[in-house]
Amino acid sequence: MLLSEFQLHTDIFPDAILYEEIEREYMDERWESQAQFCAAYKFNEDGLAERIQRAANARLIELGEGATPKARKTRMKMAETIRDLTDELETIETAYEKVLKDMLSPSLFSLVQKRVRDELR
Repeated sequence: MLLSEFQLHTDIFPDAILYEEIEREYMDERWESQAQFCAAYKFNEDGLAERIQRAANARLIELGEGATPKARKTRMKMAETIRDLTDELETIETAYEKVLKDMLSPSLFSLVQKRVRDELR
């Protein structure tokens, strides 16, 4: 998909790094059409746009364009901290779900789980 096609479908004008990540995701070949992918991106279906943005941010941190060595080191440390916190959050969410599941009936658990996810968004 060309950048101009992506822009036409979404009215979004990404920079080069972000578009590389968009293209990488699109080439995954699980998409039936450009329109399907672009709609999923535009409306962030299943966190698609967020996942692509995180990948682009990680690339920018790695590149550290125009940054001093100290700034690059700081950015790398920040990226590492973000990864660690994300992993810790996933562990906590898993443990929380397990405790809820153990305490509640399946139907009540599903209701609570949905409500928590809605609140976290």
